[in-house]
Amino acid sequence: MELKRDYEKMFTQFQEIEKEKQASIPTISFDNNKVVQLSVDSLNPFHNHPFELYTGERFENLTDSIKACGVITPLLIRKLDDNTYQILSGHNRNQAAKAIGLKTVPCIVLADLTDDDALMIMIDSNTNQRSVSEMPISQQAHIYALDVAVNKRQGKRSDLIKNIEKNLEILSNGADFGTCSPLGKKLNTVQEVGDKYGVSKNTVARLIRIDTLLPQLKEHIDSKQISVRAGVELSYITVFEQALIAKIIDEYNFYLDEHKAHQLRELSKAHKLDRITVVEVFEGKYGKSVTKKLKSFTIKPKFLSKYYPPTVSQDVIASDVEASMDVWQEIKTFYPDTSADDIKSNIINLLNNQKQQ
Repeated sequence: MELKRDYEKMFTQFQEIEKEKQASIPTISFDNNKVVQLSVDSLNPFHNHPFELYTGERFENLTDSIKACGVITPLLIRKLDDNTYQILSGHNRNQAAKAIGLKTVPCIVLADLTDDDALMIMIDSNTNQRSVSEMPISQQAHIYALDVAVNKRQGKRSDLIKNIEKNLEILSNGADFGTCSPLGKKLNTVQEVGDKYGVSKNTVARLIRIDTLLPQLKEHIDSKQISVRAGVELSYITVFEQALIAKIIDEYNFYLDEHKAHQLRELSKAHKLDRITVVEVFEGKYGKSVTKKLKSFTIKPKFLSKYYPPTVSQDVIASDVEASMDVWQEIKTFYPDTSADDIKSNIINLLNNQKQQ
């Protein structure tokens, strides 16, 4: 009997704790679970929307579907503090509706969302509709970086996603809305975000580094002119150095692999990365001892005639040139940062002053 009372007491305490937990979970407003019609022109795209919109045949198929059946799945809309509306999910549906002349589209208006809530919903409601692995590398990188960042700032609020799923399923009459993948646990680590997208944590970590690169370098990664691992190496050098490398790749149409990118990173750490060394690395010449010989050249007779008559032998001229070079190199040591013309002018001035004395 005593054991039963203890059990009932424990069960009651457990229920109270669970109620407190549920009460602490934020909720979102679905405007009383109603779908409202909003003007297509009143809906603004999500700021810096990271997903490419439909084009070509895919967009035409969507417009044909909407012509035949209407917009079956409501758009997810966020109402902002200034009473404007922002699309979280449904950018393509809204564009297609505009294209065929519809004035309004069905929407579910979400309220009481933080910026991170909105970002999380926008990512989750779009990534399930598109295969992230089919996106360009730079776009994959941006999606992973956004997802990791938002989940580091706050725990994944799975109640948001589940609530949205439930309402959309009801309001779409069981249509295949393809929105908001179910979540059974919080996603707040690189490993868990990798699990979500079906890639390794190392892949996520690498692509997060890619997201920090300059846009020009990301374009070269998408075009496979820079390997992904080479891009990771470049992410550790300065923005100025990244811009220099991008410019040289454009000029010479170089390909950059991981080995050469690592050389560039090491040169950056040693503060030795400049245009000359970058080109040497790309050409595979950096760090290799190359024996070079000076090429001979001919002094034009027109120039020699300013100083020598035609009767002077070549041996005399050669001897004078060699002596002149020795003197010239010695003179330059006194004027290390001065141009040849200025050195010449200084010497003439000195000689004139000596004559006057």
